[in-house]
Amino acid sequence: MKKIKSYIVVTALMLIYIALVFFCCLYNFSSGPDLDLGKYFLGIRLDRYIHFTMFFPYPFVAWLFLNYNSRVNIYKRYTFSIILISGLFFATLAEVSQEMLTLYRDTDPFDFVANLAGVSVGTLLVYVFNKPIKKISDWGLLNQMP
Repeated sequence: MKKIKSYIVVTALMLIYIALVFFCCLYNFSSGPDLDLGKYFLGIRLDRYIHFTMFFPYPFVAWLFLNYNSRVNIYKRYTFSIILISGLFFATLAEVSQEMLTLYRDTDPFDFVANLAGVSVGTLLVYVFNKPIKKISDWGLLNQMP
């Protein structure tokens, strides 16, 4: 029973995360409060930090999805390759969709690099800290559910 509930939780988390990223990529934020993301911090434009931050969680969410979704049957040794490749695809799709689906956003190669950097750094951290993350997620997903 706990496996079924963890499957539902990680699937919902993955879908919500993907929906939020696409919302942030496609929404016209210029109609809201004045955000000046064209300023620079440490020589990097502020919106690049946002792109990095949007895609940094993807490897963690994808790792949870692949490890706790019993319907996804993969060889465990390919988990990190699948996370990296799917993350790069997701980052590419999100950046290209801005130009294809909106009139007010466009594809920016530097935003794309920030997306890829977020996915790559996140994947590296998930790879390095795999065992502690597994221990914490087992405790949170399997032991805490009624």
